[in-house]
Amino acid sequence: MRNYGKVYTGFWTSEDILNMSEDSRTLALYLLTCPHGNMLGCFRLTNAYASDDLHWDVERVSKAFQELCTKGFIYRCERSFWVMIRRYLAWNQFENPNVGKAASKLFNTITPPEAVKALLATALRQFSPLFPASVLDEFGSSLKPFENPLKLDMETRTGTGTGTGTGTGTVAKSAVEHASHDSVKQIFAYWQEVMDSPKSVLDANRTGLIKKALQSYSSADICKAIRGCSKSPHNMGINEQRTKYNGLDLILRNADKIDRFIALDAGNARPTAQSETIEETNGRIMAEILGSTTVDRNTFDMEVS
Repeated sequence: MRNYGKVYTGFWTSEDILNMSEDSRTLALYLLTCPHGNMLGCFRLTNAYASDDLHWDVERVSKAFQELCTKGFIYRCERSFWVMIRRYLAWNQFENPNVGKAASKLFNTITPPEAVKALLATALRQFSPLFPASVLDEFGSSLKPFENPLKLDMETRTGTGTGTGTGTGTVAKSAVEHASHDSVKQIFAYWQEVMDSPKSVLDANRTGLIKKALQSYSSADICKAIRGCSKSPHNMGINEQRTKYNGLDLILRNADKIDRFIALDAGNARPTAQSETIEETNGRIMAEILGSTTVDRNTFDMEVS
């Protein structure tokens, strides 16, 4: 347990912080200074622990966490409750090589999901020159996810960013490609975690599906659709076939599917009648998702364990 956490005075005048709700600002400050944190800014924190420390109910904590994820302040694995403060290492540079060595020992002992640790490795490469580079060799080139993903996503679609083109509001080609590249990888990593499919590969088909969805939806909404699918018993394998229908080919097939899964995540899907049997419930859900009562197994993006 650390004795203190550093917060710059600029925290209170940052445009990103000022655009947050009061609860999210409070939670952000708590994450920067809470006793559960460490020198890497990557630690496990359940809603219950935060609720107890802040004297908030769990639902209030959950909503604030969701906003911080949406704003790009943190990355959080909702399955394991590991939190990574995206720019923590930029704000908390290691003071000398000995501190860097201590950080490497901590890095080797923490056990977040692989995707979270890979993101942490990227942050260490980008922000921590005193961290032993050899420790990070196993993570390869990794991602560069430290811009605000929603801001980049919006600039990509609307052309409101600052670019090198001659027209007003033109986004530079490299910025667009960078935004798309990072968003695709982040969304796929989220799908891997939520669906517990770490060995899946980001191939050309999945990349195309995510890029197409990003033309109409934000990264946050696509992740909500993924999470919504994970809340469907039928899609997660509780069906007569005992088969999971949770691939990106299904979730992102078209706008109707994405909207349905977002609604399911928000708890706004049509309620199930008490008189329905399990079989009837599964049939109704599948009919709503597919738009018909016929299931063509060849159309599903299924993972084989």
